[in-house]
Parts: sequence; C-alpha cells; structure tokens
Amino acid sequence: MTASIDYGDVDWLLARLSSFHKEYQHVEREYLELRILLRDAETALRAAPEDEDRRVRVYYLQRRLEELEGKYPWIVSGKPPEIAFWAPPAG
Repeated sequence: MTASIDYGDVDWLLARLSSFHKEYQHVEREYLELRILLRDAETALRAAPEDEDRRVRVYYLQRRLEELEGKYPWIVSGKPPEIAFWAPPAG
C-alpha cells in the first residue's frame, strides 16, 4: 500500500520538481542542440541539394529527434512538465 501524497506540501513538490529538472536537464539540452543542428543542416542542404553527405546528416538528425520525442513525449507536448507536479492525478 502506498502512502497518500499531500499535494499541498509545497516543499515536497519543489523538491520533486528540482529532482526532475536535474534528472532530465541533459535530455532537454540534447534536444535543443539537435534541433539547432538540424536547422543548420537543412539550411545547408537547401543551398546544395545534391550533396549526399548533407542529406544523410539531415536524415540522421531527424531520426535522432524522433527517438527523443518518442522516449520523452513531454519534451514536445507544448505543456511544461511542471504541471504534473502541481496538479493532482486524474481519476
């Protein structure tokens, strides 16, 4: 049996939020870096569409982003992940 959670305990919520950010900060950083690299690679590919190396790089970056988005769907949900810490679970 699990202990009931007091969602009014702000200190507990802030500690959980801080823990979440520390745990997943590297994922957010990698996602942002990949998005920037993809933007630059797509720009370079538009400048030279026949360049196979650039095409492969764009494909790789797109697949890598899709992997992250599949593994961490909150990263592209458009909703801050903090909402899960401030709202009680549904049901």
